[in-house]
Parts: sequence; C-alpha cells; structure tokens
Amino acid sequence: MNMSLTPSEICSTVSKRSSKTVPKPKKVLTNAPIVGGQTTTSTHSITATGNSIPDAVETTQPTRDSRQEPFTTNHCHHSSIDSIVEYYRLRQDMIRARTKLILQGQASLRRLFDGDKEQAASAWSDATKDEGHELRGLLSPYITALEVLDRQQSEYEKQLVKAVKVLPIFAWAKQVKGFGDLSLACIIGEASGYGRETGEFYSVGDFKSVSALWKRMGLAVLNGHRQGAPGKGATAQDWIEEGYSKTRRSVMWNVGNSLILSMGKFRPLFGEDIEANADYTELQKVFATRARYEAERLPHKCGTAVKESKTGKDSYTLHAANRAKRYTEKRLLRMLYAEWRRSMG
Repeated sequence: MNMSLTPSEICSTVSKRSSKTVPKPKKVLTNAPIVGGQTTTSTHSITATGNSIPDAVETTQPTRDSRQEPFTTNHCHHSSIDSIVEYYRLRQDMIRARTKLILQGQASLRRLFDGDKEQAASAWSDATKDEGHELRGLLSPYITALEVLDRQQSEYEKQLVKAVKVLPIFAWAKQVKGFGDLSLACIIGEASGYGRETGEFYSVGDFKSVSALWKRMGLAVLNGHRQGAPGKGATAQDWIEEGYSKTRRSVMWNVGNSLILSMGKFRPLFGEDIEANADYTELQKVFATRARYEAERLPHKCGTAVKESKTGKDSYTLHAANRAKRYTEKRLLRMLYAEWRRSMG
C-alpha cells in the first residue's frame, strides 16, 4: 500500500454500507495521520457501489430483528460513531498484519530448530528484545516492519480516543474505574454499523435489549450453554445461530482484564467484607462477590469453595474465576446500554 495515502483515501477503497434500494453516500474520515505520510483536513463524500460489500464485513452485521423501534441513537452522533468504526477497523488491520508478521518470523526460525515451535517462539522473543542477539539480523526485516505497524496503530488509537471523547457517553465512561477511553471505542467499533438488509444505522443502545447486545459481543447464554460452545455434534446451522465472533469476544475479554486487574491481579483478602472495602471499584466488588458464588458451585478438588492463598487472599478455581469475569463483563455492558439510552438518544 502507498503509505502516502491518507485514511480518507484508504477508506474510499473500503466498502460502504447501502440500503436495499439506492446506495447512500457516507462521509468518511478526516485528519488521520499516516506514519511517514500526509494528513488531510477535507471531508470526502463517497458513493457506495451495489457490489462493494465484502462477505466478511456483511456477515458481521446484525439483522433488523435485533433492533428495537422506540429508541434510536441521535442522528447528530452518527458522524462521530462512523469515524470510530472506521478507525477501529484500520486499527484491527494493523493488529492482524502484526500477528501475521510475528507468525511468519517464527516460522522462519523453525527451520533452524527442526520444526520445534517452542524453541522458535523463545528465540523470537529473545531476538526481538536484544539488539545484539545472533538471530537479530535474520529477523530484522520482520522487526522493522513491526515497528512501522506499531507506530501506525498508535496513530489510529489516538484518533479513536479523540473521536470517542466528543460523545456524551464518554462523560459516564470516564467515571467507571478501569474502563478506558480506548476500551469504550473498541466496544462501539464492534457494536455499530449499518444493517445489512435495511441500511439503517445502529449502535450500542439500538439493540432490542441488553441480551441482544450481549449476544453481539459473544457473551450470551444460548439453550443452556455459553455462546461459542454449541457442543459436540453441532451442525453448520448450529454455528450460524451462535452468531459468535472471536474478535468481539476478545474485545470484551481484554476489557474485563482492565476492569478487574487494573490494580494488579485482583483478589480480595480471604474472608473480608468486600462491600466494606472502599478501595475496591464497583466492578471489582461485582467480580469478587460473584467469584465466591461461583466457587460454591465449582469448588476445588478437595471440596473447598474458597481457599486462603499464600498471600492471604481468596483462591478459587480458574473455572469459577472465568465465570465471574464473564459476569462482570456483562454487567459493564448492561450499565453501558442503560447509560447510552439515557444520554445518546
């Protein structure tokens, strides 16, 4: 790709959403810096062509029946949300390209270690950290390319944060400890777009219920199982009905880490009154309380629900901790959904 292109020009090659009948023009990004390139201050209007929507993008959009009629996000916020969606996708492009480069670099090392993946991964880690490493020269093309991608990703993230700060929902989000502006932008980027069939705009608060938003982000419970795990013998149709996206689930997993682990690997003191500790955030209390509840259902092999760790803190099974973390992520989305409808209508 020509690195002198601006994001507005890059976005002109990306498919634009269209309605059933007439393709509709849409404003695209402005002022997005490209590393080593130029910026633009003009706004370009691009008209979508009828066959411009790739299958990979089209299949990620929720259908019309996942929307609720009475509430619609105020039209005055659509432009900012559009910018967030496009910058988020550009950021994801950098992440995917980075992942591919790392895997390719490690694959080149496996030839030196008789195909041993663990040795190749270890050598990659050492060589990327140590400029004097004997394999640094071999890996220098990958390392140089990764540095370019990292800088470009950072620029896109700056623009994401800038765009999200103009939305009314940001005033609420910044009060939620552990919930950063970039995390909010990523959720909006994954939960916003234009309906595949109708071409109608939708975003976080436009889903028919918070349960529909949970499903969008990969956190639903479907027919008694967690979304994304239909079980053995699942058919292709079963997987389609799951509506599961690893990328969206990954976004919420990382958001949950930030909420719970923002003060280190969070665990309350063994046996303490969680609600009485003012140092814990609201969602840390949610996690700790739920973890104790899940531990009663999923105890250690010895039968004990919660043990005291060597550091004097709660210790429960990983299964119980993961279920509590998932519950906390859903609680955040419930809070976000309610506040979105209050402030963004």
